[in-house]
Amino acid sequence: MADGSGSLISGLSYLAIGRETTLGTYTTCTTALDFLSASLKTTQEAKILEQIQRKRTYSKHIRLMKVVDGEVEFYPVPRNTATGMFLQNAFGGTVTSATATGETTGGLAFTHTFELGSMDQSYPSLCINMRKGDSTNGFIYNYSGMRINELNFTGELEEPLKCNVGLVGIDSTTLSNDVESALAVSSADCLSFVEGRISIEPNFSSLTSSAYWEVQSMEFGLNNSLKSDNESRRVGSDLLQVLPAGIQSHSLNLTMRFDDQSAYNAMIANSTMAAEIQFQGDTITTSVIKEGIKFQFPKIFVMNAGDPEVSGPDNVLTAEVTFGVLRDDSSAGGYALQALLTNDISSYA
Repeated sequence: MADGSGSLISGLSYLAIGRETTLGTYTTCTTALDFLSASLKTTQEAKILEQIQRKRTYSKHIRLMKVVDGEVEFYPVPRNTATGMFLQNAFGGTVTSATATGETTGGLAFTHTFELGSMDQSYPSLCINMRKGDSTNGFIYNYSGMRINELNFTGELEEPLKCNVGLVGIDSTTLSNDVESALAVSSADCLSFVEGRISIEPNFSSLTSSAYWEVQSMEFGLNNSLKSDNESRRVGSDLLQVLPAGIQSHSLNLTMRFDDQSAYNAMIANSTMAAEIQFQGDTITTSVIKEGIKFQFPKIFVMNAGDPEVSGPDNVLTAEVTFGVLRDDSSAGGYALQALLTNDISSYA
């Protein structure tokens, strides 16, 4: 068969995730993820050697470093194991699990708190088994040493909560280890915009679920500043040898109707505030608690109040508000961002 004469359908692909106990050592991938798109890829460029050879063309080249990276976009579902795995890797620290607040005796709802760390815990990295195409003619790629560099969430009208992760990896191979038969089918619903909120108050202790800002969209996330350039490589190999995390930075942006000057006044006064974002789903079976995800920002400030442009006589004025995110330094255990995931999974240990 000539190259390019066949076709593969993307909808018959799969993506499965596993957790590695040693960075770059591939393990079994049996956790399925329903996804919107995945651009995981391996590239290895070459350098043409520009020698003087008494000719008008070059004849030699060398292979450069192997680069494994890409993005995965999906709807995060609290009860799907993959959601917790991504959060655990992105935050890179400890995960504390406990019975959910308000749970009744015998109930099976748990809340997991994901804290910032250096990606040096029991599971320092992820591995991914991805089939591109159908089970007969598709191709299977194994990615090892995968770490999340960027984790971003988007909540907007008429859409479920959406997540995009940007990953960097150590290595990849193509094999025939199809794991589709081991993957469970998810019946869980996505987190609707109807059950979302963002609350912003002068301080963290004032945050409540009943008080919130009326926004039309929100975007927030983190960046781990993974060091994947030549300082993480060595002579004698074309692979990354280490993949350390740098300073973690955060983002928080809102689109909202411009009907008062709260954001503007906070910007001018250089005030610090606190924020909490929450999306809830269905009530957990054998529980009175809803599954959901919550993000807490104990110390934020307005970087740009989004003073609206006035144009068009029939337009509603809107503001694009950009916040800066800082670590709460009022106590030794202060943090800039933490995530709380509530589901029926007892532990991520």
